[in-house]
Amino acid sequence: MEYAILSPMEFAKRMFIGESYRGKSLGIIKKLLKRRLLFNTYLICLAENTVDPLEYFDAKQLLQSYYDGAPLYVCGIAKGRDEAVTVIRNIIKASEESGHDTVRSFVEGLF
Repeated sequence: MEYAILSPMEFAKRMFIGESYRGKSLGIIKKLLKRRLLFNTYLICLAENTVDPLEYFDAKQLLQSYYDGAPLYVCGIAKGRDEAVTVIRNIIKASEESGHDTVRSFVEGLF
């Protein structure tokens, strides 16, 4: 029997959580680590490429072979696409307030 190589996930020490998941984030993280199917849950991650600072996608996509073995650095969790965009705005605002040169350097410092 063959098993898929699951992408290792690292979660930021300071996570940005959407309003809908406030107080529920630990349970969501546990479900993500167990690879449970979560509907309408979006992950905000450090972008795999070095051009973009962040990327976001529906957690259901973790079941696709594209994510097999690739490490994911999760810095935010949101319920729905609109809330994910709001969380990204919050990350950008926090980055600007922190004085970092780039959003990417700010997010890298969260891990």
